[in-house]
Order: sequence, then C-alpha cells, then structure tokens
Amino acid sequence: MLDNDIHSIASKGIVTTEEIERMLKDASDARGDTKPSGLKRLGIDEIALVKGKGHYCAVLIDLDTSKLLAILNGRTQEIIK
Repeated sequence: MLDNDIHSIASKGIVTTEEIERMLKDASDARGDTKPSGLKRLGIDEIALVKGKGHYCAVLIDLDTSKLLAILNGRTQEIIK
C-alpha cells in the first residue's frame, strides 16, 4: 500500500490535490459499471484521500492484465461487491 495520501503527493508540487481527486474520479467514471469477463485474479488496494481522516478509495486491478477495473468511493466489503 502507498504510504502517502493525495495531500502529501500534491505537496511535492507536481499536481494539486484537486487535480489528483479529478484524475481519480475521471478514472473511476471511465470504467463504468461493467463487470470484467474472464477475470481470474483480482488485486485490491486502497488510497487514502486524506490521511488520518478515514476516507479511502478502493482500487481494483486485474492482476493478469495489469488493467484498472475500478476506483471505488470507499473500501467496505459492500462497496467492493
């Protein structure tokens, strides 16, 4: 898991917090609600939107193709289902 939240990444001066949030939302929106076909191995990670505040996104990856499947607004079992 990454040891950073979006604020610490933005503090490096490459992108702003708002740009990172927009990138995450755009990536999530682009994936839609389609279910992947032929998925054999699923990778799940989390991203802290604001470290220490309890707001996370779950990131789902097809481990065999290394393709992003979804970025979810939360990390609970119900959201991931």
